[in-house]
Amino acid sequence: MKRFNSILLLLLLVVAFNAKAQEPTLNEKISTVDDKVNGLLERVATDEADLSKLTKIKVSGYIQAQYQNFESPSLLSTSQNYFSLRRVRVKFTYEAADGVKFVLQPDFSPGALALKDAYVVLNDHWTKAFSLTAGKFNRPNYEVEYSSSQRELPERSAVIRAIYPGERAIGAKLEFNPINVPIHMQLAVFNGADGLTINNSAGVNLNSNENKDVDNYKDVMARVTYNLSLGSFGGLDFGAHAYFGTLKSNALKTLSSDYTTVKDIKFGDPLTRNWVGGEFQLFADVLGGLSLKGEYIAGKNANVGFSPVAASGTAAAIPGVANFQNKFAGYYLYLIKNLGKKNQLAFRYDYYDPNTDITGKNVKVKGFTSSDPTTLSSKMSGKGDLATSTYGFALHHYFDDNLRITFAYEIVQNEKVGSLGLLTEDYTQADGQKVAKGLDYGKVINQNVFTLRIQAKF
Repeated sequence: MKRFNSILLLLLLVVAFNAKAQEPTLNEKISTVDDKVNGLLERVATDEADLSKLTKIKVSGYIQAQYQNFESPSLLSTSQNYFSLRRVRVKFTYEAADGVKFVLQPDFSPGALALKDAYVVLNDHWTKAFSLTAGKFNRPNYEVEYSSSQRELPERSAVIRAIYPGERAIGAKLEFNPINVPIHMQLAVFNGADGLTINNSAGVNLNSNENKDVDNYKDVMARVTYNLSLGSFGGLDFGAHAYFGTLKSNALKTLSSDYTTVKDIKFGDPLTRNWVGGEFQLFADVLGGLSLKGEYIAGKNANVGFSPVAASGTAAAIPGVANFQNKFAGYYLYLIKNLGKKNQLAFRYDYYDPNTDITGKNVKVKGFTSSDPTTLSSKMSGKGDLATSTYGFALHHYFDDNLRITFAYEIVQNEKVGSLGLLTEDYTQADGQKVAKGLDYGKVINQNVFTLRIQAKF
């Protein structure tokens, strides 16, 4: 028994010694803790890098829900009043690095999903005065670049919608904005045919691919503005912009907007579209805040025709359509008055004449008659040559910085033709009954529009 107890005591001593021998030293404990801390630091560094990337992304946008009522009798056969989503925009801005910015803005409006903006901006690190933009972005023009979420009337003026369809274009832009001089210069180069419809003899749009130019010509835009401080009264911005554009001719003739001058042109030759404009924005710190803004633009626009081609399955030729160059002029004038901190009243007079060579009394009187109708179609002046004047009124109520409700009413006045019955159109009533020659442009036709819009920004 004594021998068994001795053996048991010896075993316990051995186990205790081994346990003592396997216990980590102080250095080993410190090394283990250090490894764990390093592992945590690596994880924190990874999380910080991911968080840093997220902080460089800014998301903004706005929704414009509206109700509209159209008073035009030409719309009686369709819906004259309806609810709609005018714009549903989400804008992603990513500051990739110091001086480098990416912008992506789609529009999710029902039935009109489209990419509005997609561009990169590079700012120079030396003078801090130059920047380069490439991609799809707004054309350099005041009302074009003025955000739809801030504009005082529901839509841009008629002349801007006519010469800058879609507002955006694909190209590159160089900007100069010196730090100590209140001047801003922009020079842009675009494909040029952005937003235009160029049909061939079969009526197929040759310009359906927005991401691809239809010719080798490029358009150039330039804009310069200067800011003048008026002391405690306010400030005045004024400037000018110019557009130098070219389209490829698909026709052998070019008809001027006087409907008498026809010039020969070769297939593929340049068809010019040039205009200039002047602008101003006066901001006055009087009576709670007031501003007066305006712009005048005039020049020469153009539409591409097509050459005569053989009709499918026949020996006869489809007459060609001449290119058409029209002199135009347009302007707008805003008067905006703040009514306290929550309300704003805006008025805009908007005038656009698509053909300054033709007055109302000449419409349906002056026209081009082809000497060879088998190769070139005749062209008569018509509704597209009439000028329009629009008186727009809007009242805005701002619930806060993110929510605005707008009541707007626009009175549209068409230029009248020379006499009653000279230019008329048929239309269909709401009950389906057709009214022959119901619209007479010898008088002003009611085309007024009421808009109730709610805008939410985030």
